[in-house]
Amino acid sequence: MSDDDPLGLVVPLFDEAARVREFVPELVAFIDARPVGSQLIFVDDGSRDGTLEAVGALVRASGTRRVRTLRRPHLGKGAAVAAGLGALEAPLRAFCDLDLATPLDDLLRIVAVGARPGVLAIGSRDLAGSSLVRPEAPSRELLGRAYNRVLQAVLTPGVVDTQCGAKAARAEVWNALLPHAREPGFAWDAEVVALAARFRFRVAEVPIAWSHDPRSKVRVLRDGVGMLRAIPRIWRRHRGSGPASATVAPEIFDIANAERLLESDRTHWWFRSKAAFVATALLRTEPASGNRGRLVDAGAGAGGVTALLGWSADEVTVVEGSAALVARAVDQHGLSGVQGSVNALPFAPGSLSVLCLLDVIEHLDGPVAALEEARTALAADGRLVVNVPAHAWLWSAADEALGHRRRYTRKLLTQHLRAAGFEVVVLTHVFSWLVPPVWLARRVVRPAEAALGLDQVSPLVDRASMLLTWGERQLVGRLSLPIGTSILAVAVPA
Repeated sequence: MSDDDPLGLVVPLFDEAARVREFVPELVAFIDARPVGSQLIFVDDGSRDGTLEAVGALVRASGTRRVRTLRRPHLGKGAAVAAGLGALEAPLRAFCDLDLATPLDDLLRIVAVGARPGVLAIGSRDLAGSSLVRPEAPSRELLGRAYNRVLQAVLTPGVVDTQCGAKAARAEVWNALLPHAREPGFAWDAEVVALAARFRFRVAEVPIAWSHDPRSKVRVLRDGVGMLRAIPRIWRRHRGSGPASATVAPEIFDIANAERLLESDRTHWWFRSKAAFVATALLRTEPASGNRGRLVDAGAGAGGVTALLGWSADEVTVVEGSAALVARAVDQHGLSGVQGSVNALPFAPGSLSVLCLLDVIEHLDGPVAALEEARTALAADGRLVVNVPAHAWLWSAADEALGHRRRYTRKLLTQHLRAAGFEVVVLTHVFSWLVPPVWLARRVVRPAEAALGLDQVSPLVDRASMLLTWGERQLVGRLSLPIGTSILAVAVPA
């Protein structure tokens, strides 16, 4: 998001007279601090308790000229948000809830990602980098997770949280989506996310620090039933809609495999699991100061995994040899990017806090040179994260298609890291539960095929994989697993 881009913000209201004094002044101050042309619209969804009058009094007292109010009949939150977004003129548009369950600092991060062309940015409570400052009651949380699981199976595969209540995109994205989003109530968010995916806009989840307000207007049973009933309605309405996706030219290996990887790098369970393992390893090795610094992901492809690590987008840089992949990381994920090589990193010596080489060095004939380059770029207290494929006995045609030179053992990876001047602080196999099916697929069922496993995308496989990943994440940084399809290491300069 450019510092000069005006922002239009919508806040829906319904019988909020008891809460407006608590939150309206903060929202007004927020929009007054944005660039010229920014505007805040409070949309009243047919309140009966004097909400709009109370808001009007607070706005007049503030003296601002950037706030409007819009009164509508009571149709539902979705209809109110849609009306507000349609009434804005700013090129960048967002909405959030009155109770600021998504903090305004996090809203700015969502807006920064949504400023990228063709992106719908949404806050997410369920990413590795998210946190629950004030969680819901266990029953509400359980029902909310169940609802999201159903959504992922039917409407929004790969999107873990559609209902956070804070979303942002450019005007052209909203203009494409709003005419087709017809749900008037709380299911509107899910419909918008489903539409964005079908229209081939990038749905980018942004980690947030979320606080539940017990005064929330969502009634679990009544509204939950209504949201569930909307799912088949939305599916029937939009199945098969949306234009064909644009093709991104690959730069690394086989065209078909590259395109499939680029389309899956943020949604497929394997990539999401990989990001979760890396994020957990970083969390467990975080410095006592809590100052995480800048993260650089070298050889990051299009940045899909990088965007899931829980780092603020303005503190992340992607390095890739392909200009097309750098452009995609910038445009689709809101990351900064630079064209470069892992053997010649474009950074000053000692300038990096975290450097990731995720499934990179197995492609190199001589990986120690790249690791030495990483050692030079890292600060004295920096961290290197390396992920590599494991077990030579899993070698198959898929490794050849991916351009692998080797599959690693923990001993070999440790030797390479030490030769480059690193001390290993975390070393473990991951994806231990994936070894039996991968062995069967590569050595017994389809030994001659270069299958990548990206076809394994059923809702059951997705749910089971993420559950197993959650269990294994509890061990990362605490126990070294002896088997797994990958090896994950965190190393520090010796």
